Amino acid sequence: METGHPPAVSVLMAVRDGAPFLGDALASLANQDFQDFEVVLVDNGSRDETPGIIAAWAEREPRLRPVRLERPGLARSLRLAASLARAPILARLDADDVAMPSRLGLQYAAMQRSPSLGLLGSSVEVINSVGQKIGERHLPAPDGALKEFLKSGNPFVHSSVMMRREAYDQAGGYREGLRVCEDFDLWCRMAEVTDVAGLDALLVRYRLHREGMSFRQTTRVALTDVCIIAAQQARRAATPEPFDRGMPKLRHALVLLNIRREQILYRALKAVTGSARLALEFGEVARAGHIRRRAYRLLVALPFGKATLGGAGHILASYFRRYSRRRRHGLRAKLLGRGSSAGEQ
Repeated sequence: METGHPPAVSVLMAVRDGAPFLGDALASLANQDFQDFEVVLVDNGSRDETPGIIAAWAEREPRLRPVRLERPGLARSLRLAASLARAPILARLDADDVAMPSRLGLQYAAMQRSPSLGLLGSSVEVINSVGQKIGERHLPAPDGALKEFLKSGNPFVHSSVMMRREAYDQAGGYREGLRVCEDFDLWCRMAEVTDVAGLDALLVRYRLHREGMSFRQTTRVALTDVCIIAAQQARRAATPEPFDRGMPKLRHALVLLNIRREQILYRALKAVTGSARLALEFGEVARAGHIRRRAYRLLVALPFGKATLGGAGHILASYFRRYSRRRRHGLRAKLLGRGSSAGEQ
C-alpha cells in the first residue's frame, strides 16, 4: 500500500528462510523514532514460515511492501528492492539483524546535514543467535579513514548502511554474480563517486549465528574479498577487472595484486580458523573438527617458511586450543621434518 507522497527513506530487505529472526527485524523497524519510511522486502524463495510472517506483518503495517521471487540471489533481490523503492535515501537491514529505535532518524539527519555524503554506516552491537550481546564493532568516522580501510577490507556492517540513491545509481548498484561480499564490492565503487562516513553510535544489533554467510562460506568470502580489492586497483589503473559477468576470477586478481599463491593460502587459513572459532562458540564441536581438518590441509600446503608457530601455526594453536596438544605437537614435528628434508636436498 502506497501513501500519497514518497517516503523520506526506503529500507531494503531480502530474506530466505528467515523465520527465526525476521519478526524481530520487522518489529525493530515498526518501533523506529523516525516514521517517514517504507520497507521493500523481497522474499528470496523461502521454504519455511517466512511467507506467513511477511503476510501477517503486511496486513497490519502499510509501510511494508513485500515481493516474492524464486531464489534470485541476494544481489538481484536487492537490485529489485532498490528499483521499487520510492525514496531518495536507501537504508539496509538484514532479516536477522535488529535496528535500534534511533537508527533511521540519526542517520537521516546526518545525511541531510551533508548533501555530499552518499554512504553512511554506524557502529554495531554484536549479538548471538538468542540476542545476547557478545561484543561491539566501532567504525572509523572520517571519510579519509574509511576510504583507506576500503582498500584492504570492509569496515561496514551491511545492516548499518544508509545510501543516497543518486550515489548508489552512479556506482551501478549491487553487482550480480558474486554470491558473497556484494556489499563490500558496492561500497568500494560508491567510495569512488561520493563521500562516505560513519556514526560512532551503536545503531544496529548485528547477529552472528550458524546460518550466517560469514560462518558457512568463509573461504569463498576471503577469496572474493581479494578479487574485490584487485578490482579497485584495476579501476584506478583503467585495466580490466577480475570478473566475468560478476563472477570473481581469483587468478586474474592475483596477477593484478602481485600476490603469491601462499599468501592466498594464508588468507584462507585465517578465514577457515575464524569459522572454526565461531563453531566452537556455538557448541558445534563436530563441525569445528571438520573445519580443523580443512585448516590443517591448508597449513600443510603452505611453504615451510610460513608454517611456523609464530605464523600460521600460531593461528591454529589459538583457535583450536581445546583440541589435543599431542596432535599439534605431532603436526609441528611433521612440518619440521619436512623442512629439514627440504634443506638436505
